[in-house]
This record gives sequence, C-alpha cells and structure tokens, in this order.
Amino acid sequence: MRINLLLLMAVAFLPFPTRLVAEAIRDADAERTAVVFYGLSLLMISILVWALWSSAARDRTLLRPEVGEEDVQRILRAVTPGLGFYALVIALAIVAPQVAAFGYLLVAVVAVLRARGDASTPPEPA
Repeated sequence: MRINLLLLMAVAFLPFPTRLVAEAIRDADAERTAVVFYGLSLLMISILVWALWSSAARDRTLLRPEVGEEDVQRILRAVTPGLGFYALVIALAIVAPQVAAFGYLLVAVVAVLRARGDASTPPEPA
C-alpha cells in the first residue's frame, strides 16, 4: 500500500516537471536542468512501478490464483528495461537536452507498443 501511495504521489507530481520542460525548452540556460529533472521524475515513477510489481510477485496472495509464474516473469521483464532506458536518456539530457526530450517520448511510445503487443496476443490453451 505504501509503494502504491508513493506511485500515486509521483504520478500526481508529474505535471510540474512537464510544465518546467515546456517553459524551459527554448531557454538554453534552463532546458538542461528542466529535462534532467523531468527524467528523474519519470525514472522515479518507473522504479515505483517496478517495486510495486516486485512486491506483488513476492507475495502471491496479492495476485489472482490463475496468474502463473510465466506471467509474473513476463511482466517483471516488461517493466525492468524502462529503468535502464530512462537512465540512458537522463545521461543524454546532460549533453543534448532537446534530443533527450524526444528520447523520453520514444521510451513512452515503445512502452505503449510493448504493452499493446502483450495484450493482443491470444492466451495459450491450457
């Protein structure tokens, strides 16, 4: 419950760094700081999603009985790469903030496409 509360707080905070990026993207002095801060906010959300799912995977009473080990491992693999991608884009933001802003968009699009691909695959017969 605590991880879920922290995740909700982090998501509710996201409009603030988003506005900073929108206002600072044309100001060379402020854009680097704003884009790095935005990336750190996204990284925090990604870490909290991973932590939430990891805690649910450890305590199987939090999951439905029909959720198998394969499903748990597949979801863990799906949320873990986001951590590395955000870390790379944050490092890129230090050098090229405008490119990093598009990098965050790319990470989001890839995450949506991966999730959509997982949902569109038909379930295997038992």
